[in-house]
This record gives sequence, C-alpha cells and structure tokens, in this order.
Amino acid sequence: MNRSHLFARSASCLVMMLAAALPSVGSIHQPTLALPLAHDLNASPVGGHGVAQGPYRHIQLNGKWGWQPLSLKSSLQIPSDQHTRDRGSITVWVSPLETLATSFFLTRIAEKYPHWNVYSLLSDTLPLNAIEGSTFAWFWQSLWHPQMIAKFKSGRAGGAASDYSVIPYVPVEHLSLHKHEWYQLTLTWDKPASRLKVYVNGILAATTLYPFKAETPRPELYLGNTAMAFADLAIFDTELPADEIAAGYARSTAPKNAAIQRELEGLFTVTPKPSVDWTAGADWHLRYERSLTQPGDFDSWRQQGCLVAPYELREKQITPEGLLIQTPDQIHTETRVYFWSPDSFEGDVAVEFEFRPEQNTGLALLVVQATGLQREDFLTDHPPRTTGSMSTIIGDRIKNYHWEFFRRAVDVRGDLGTQVLVKNPWNRPLGLANLPPLQVGSWHKLLFVQEGGRLRAAIDGQWALDVQDDAFNMSGPVLNSGRIGLRLMYASRMRFKNLKIWNRHAPVEEMPASR
Repeated sequence: MNRSHLFARSASCLVMMLAAALPSVGSIHQPTLALPLAHDLNASPVGGHGVAQGPYRHIQLNGKWGWQPLSLKSSLQIPSDQHTRDRGSITVWVSPLETLATSFFLTRIAEKYPHWNVYSLLSDTLPLNAIEGSTFAWFWQSLWHPQMIAKFKSGRAGGAASDYSVIPYVPVEHLSLHKHEWYQLTLTWDKPASRLKVYVNGILAATTLYPFKAETPRPELYLGNTAMAFADLAIFDTELPADEIAAGYARSTAPKNAAIQRELEGLFTVTPKPSVDWTAGADWHLRYERSLTQPGDFDSWRQQGCLVAPYELREKQITPEGLLIQTPDQIHTETRVYFWSPDSFEGDVAVEFEFRPEQNTGLALLVVQATGLQREDFLTDHPPRTTGSMSTIIGDRIKNYHWEFFRRAVDVRGDLGTQVLVKNPWNRPLGLANLPPLQVGSWHKLLFVQEGGRLRAAIDGQWALDVQDDAFNMSGPVLNSGRIGLRLMYASRMRFKNLKIWNRHAPVEEMPASR
C-alpha cells in the first residue's frame, strides 16, 4: 500500500485506530506516549510524532495492521527518552513475516555480516541491529540461550559478557515467534532496584535477580527490523505491575491464538507435569552404584577444572550425608568443575541420584553419552583438558546431551526451577520447562532416562522434560555411548548421594578376548 493511500484513509478509521492504541477503561496507568503505528505514523493519541526514515509499508497480518520497515537503513525515531530514566515500561506488538526460531550460528556468514541473526526491536543507536554500539537495546536473536535480550549497557550483553560480571540486562531464554501471529512484548525497569522484566502476551518471561548498575543510554530511541510488523507502541513513566500487564493483554482486541498461549505458558510458567512411571525392568542392568557416603566412593571419577590456585574447589569430601562439592564464589572461567565417570556406558542409559543445594546460587548439570565426535573416548584419545569452562561440552570436539537441573545464575531465570536439555556440540535445544523453585537445604531426587531417541528428565517424581531426538535434523546421530559427567558452575555448593547408573540394549555384542 503506498503512502498516498495511507493518508487518504477516512477520519472514522483514524478515530478507531487511536482509540485502540489507548489503554482500556479501568487501566491504572496511562502512557506518556502511544503510537498505533498503523496507517499513519504521525497519528499519536498521546505524546509526539514518530519520524520515519527509509522505505516502509503498512500491512495487515491476521486481521491487524502494522508498520514494517523495508530496508536495513529504514528506521522510526520514537519521540521519547523514557529509557534514559530510572523507571519505565514499553509495550509493543510484533508479528514476524516468517517463523523465527533457533538456528545454527553461521560463522562464514557472520564474517561478512556480524549481525545477520539479530532482529532489533528498539535501540538508542543506528543501525538498529548493531547492538554492540548501543547502550539501550531490546532485540530478538536466532541463537539458543538467550533468544531475546533487553540491556542497559554498552557493548555486548549475554554470552561471554554475562560470565564475568553481573550486567544490566534481562534474557529471555527461548522464544520462537510464529509467522503472522501477533505477540505483545512488554519491558519494565526499575534501575535503582536492579529490576528488569520482560512479559510476552501478559506472561512473565524473564526477570533479573542480582544487583547491577545501569549505564545511561543515549536519548534517541529507534524502532524496527525488516522481518517483523510493529503496532501499538506505548511508553509509560512507571514500572507497570504484572497484574496490570496481564489484564491489559486479556482486554486487548488484537488477534489471539490459544495454541500460542499454551506454548508460552509451557515455556514461562509452572504447568502440571506427569508423574514418573519408569522403573528399571529386567532388560536394564545396574552398571554402577555408590552411596557417596563411604570413603573411596568418588575416588575414581576424573576431575576437570578447579585444580590450580587460586581457583581450587572450596570443598570436595565424602561425608555421612553425601558427597559435598563447593566451587569458588568468584565469577571466572576457571571457577567451574567437571567430574567424569570412570566407565563409559553403551546403549540406553538411566541415571539416578539425590542432590541437596546448600546455597541459593550456582548451576549444576548432568552430562550423558559424552564421547569424541567419532565415538572415541575423549578422555583417552584427546589431550588432557584442565578447564571447567562450558566450552568443553558445547564446542570442544565432544558430543553429548546436557541437562541443567539446578540454575541460579545471572543469565538464567532463577525465580522458577527452570530445566533445560541441550544436544552438543550442535547447541540444539531439546527442551525447556519449569518446575517450582528447588528448595535450598532440601534433598531432591533426579532421574534421567534415555530410550533410543526418547529422553526424559524428572525431579522429585515429576517428568519435567520428555523429548525426542533423531538423526535427521542436522544435529548428528542419536547418541548411544559415552561417559557420564557432573558439572558445577561458580558459587555452587551441593551434596550428592545414592548414585545409580543403568544400561540397556548395548548396540553391539563383543567377542570374548582370545587367550
């Protein structure tokens, strides 16, 4: 639709558009700026006018009109500097023109176009997707973990940046966006309180937990990317409360998809989980069992990381209550540790143990089916590894599944018991779910079961994850051989006991050794 047609639309249509952009009657807080972004960029029922640069169009998707920039050089300057202030909220509706989900990182493409996978929503700097040059930015990216970020800092946010300092950003771990579906995205902030939150369709999707110091953004504010349509931008001078955000989404007349809402609830809320229905039948063989309460129970496990001063483990000892491991508190690559099982396990595998978190920080994960890329034993065939860095399992010639079962870190949501299962080194997310927060000081029972391509993960008698892997999705074979690993990140203190490992259906039969 060309611009002459846009400005010729009837006054009655404009009145309806403006009314739709304002909050419904009964809303507690009113916006300081409201831009419908449909039909006429200069029509603002509240605040100033947007200033567009470069080609754009208005399109209707699923019954709702929105604005779409048509060039990487296109932008819409928003007449607000609220993002520079201590408190505020921004709500915007977005609809992608193609389904956006996790994809492999394309190194060769990134060499020529570093921002190929960044889809900017808002930024204080042009070009919008050059996020390293911005101080305030809110963007979606096709990477796994995190998939959407809002930041109040210069340079990077997420990835390695979150490893070394508590930074002013809030990450949404996983958020696929379906073609032509409308999503209401809301960002709220209270910088003095170190509080940033993101809501999707009225559901809390991300929040900060740790103190940070926000940087002061530039006063300019720009909107848009070429893969999405945008509508109903509203800016508030206060941190909107969760109930008002949820109520505002519920009242909206924008198109809603019940299946999308169920998907979001599964990602970002605690939903009912099926009870564990697995027991080790006759075809399962108990290959390894230790109480982890007796001397020598853990001596044969290979430690990787936290071996050299000043980054040694603070605790590693067998106690009558179980194996106690405590990593250093300082945030550093070398303040993480792996422990690798003395044996490899071939075929289906099941792992069970009990764990007790003893402080409300840190991260613990289970690694299974860990081998080299061609099924070799990485501990005997590869040069010795000494680092506890995550890079070992996600990018250093090792294939494996890893399950993060306890997560209290700066780059994950810590107000719930989030559960993540990933296949490496392809960095393929297999599942994300939520349990109630795991209680510090209480024992919890963990169970992981792999039966062919089916992988299930349970805590305290509930299946948190039940996913399917296969060999035909460009992420390697279904893994069926390797070592078991435990990994703890910095600031972790945890006890373990009653470890059991079962095997089933080894894929080959070995000939007995000749005499």
